[in-house]
Amino acid sequence: MEQLYQIGTIGSTKSGATPASAGLPAFVRTATTDAPSRLIDSFGRHLTYLRVSVTDRCNLRCVYCLPEDAEFPFGDRDFLSPAEIETLVGTLVRLGIRRVRLTGGEPLVRKDLLEIVARIKALPGVEDLSLSTNGTELERLAPALKAAGLDRVNISLDTLDPEEFARIARRGELQQVWRGVEAALAAGLTPVKLNAVLLADGKLEEIERLAELTIDRPLSVRFIEMMPTAANRALISGQLTCDTVRARLEARWGPLEEVATNRPRTGPAQAFRLTGAKGEIGFITPLSHTFCADCNRLRLTARGELRLCLFDDRNHPLRHLLDEPSPEKALEEEILRVLEEKPAEHLLLQGNSGNLASFMSIGG
Repeated sequence: MEQLYQIGTIGSTKSGATPASAGLPAFVRTATTDAPSRLIDSFGRHLTYLRVSVTDRCNLRCVYCLPEDAEFPFGDRDFLSPAEIETLVGTLVRLGIRRVRLTGGEPLVRKDLLEIVARIKALPGVEDLSLSTNGTELERLAPALKAAGLDRVNISLDTLDPEEFARIARRGELQQVWRGVEAALAAGLTPVKLNAVLLADGKLEEIERLAELTIDRPLSVRFIEMMPTAANRALISGQLTCDTVRARLEARWGPLEEVATNRPRTGPAQAFRLTGAKGEIGFITPLSHTFCADCNRLRLTARGELRLCLFDDRNHPLRHLLDEPSPEKALEEEILRVLEEKPAEHLLLQGNSGNLASFMSIGG
C-alpha cells in the first residue's frame, strides 16, 4: 500500500518549469493584466487574492488544526489535477485575481506541486505566487520551487522551543522546520514569513524569542489570533490577543515602528518593525480587530469548490463545469453569480464558524 506521506521524487525543475503555455486553453492564454476586474462583490470589495488548497493531507497534527488521531483514507483523494487547477485559477485570474497562494493541508505532500507552481506562474495576470507550508519538506524543495516560479513562502512556526514544538505539532522536529527556513532564505523565496498562532497557554517569553528573530534577519514574524473551528473550539478560551503581544514587545523594545512601503498590501497583517531591525513583525487580528471590511480574497478547495469566506456555511462546486461544451463561459457565469453571496463579515464573535470542521480542508 502506498505510504501517504512519502513524497518521493518530484519531476525535474526543467520539465516542470515550462508548463503548457502552448497547451493552455485559449480563454486562459489570451488573458491580459490590464483588463478591469470583474470580481467585485455586493459590498463593493475588489477580490484580487485567491488561496488554492491543493490537498487536505498533512504530515503534522498541530493542536489548533487537526485532532491527534486524525486519519486520512488512502482512497477518496480525487484532488484537482494540475491541469484542472490551471484552468480554474486561469478563469479567476482572467476575472481579476492577481495574487495566488497555494495552501493545504500541507501543499508539499503533493508529488506534482512543482508542476502546479509552474502552470499557475505562467498564467498571464498572476503578479505574485506564494505558498503556505509547515516547512518540513522545504529544505529539499526550496530551490526547485523558486526555479518553478514561486515568489515567496509563509512557514508555520509557533515556537522556538523543541519540546513545545513537539507538543503543538505532535509530529516532526523543530530543526527540520528551521532548516527549511534557512533554505527558503538561501533560495530567494522572499520575503520569508513565519506564522505563529497565539495559543491560550502560549508563553510570552517564546513570543519575544520569535520577535527577536527579526532583529538581524530579513524575516517577517506574524502573530495570528487563533480562529475557532469545530476541531479546536476547546482551545479558544483565554487565548492571547495581538494587543497583549504588542504590549509585551513594546515593554521590552519600545514603540514599534509602522512599516511604510510602496508594496501593495497582500493580506490582513499590519506590519511593524523593532527599531533598527532588518525584518518585520505583523499582527493578524480576526477576533480582536476584524478586517472583513477590507477582504479581498476567495478560496478554492482541493476538490474544486469556491469558498467565499473562510467561515462560510457552504462551498460552491465548480469542477463539474470543466465538462461543459464552453467551460470558460460556464465558469465565469457561475463564479460571478455566487459572488453575490459573499457575506459582509464572519460571525466568529457570535460563536458561528460556519461549516469549517478544521483548517486542514482549506488552509486558513
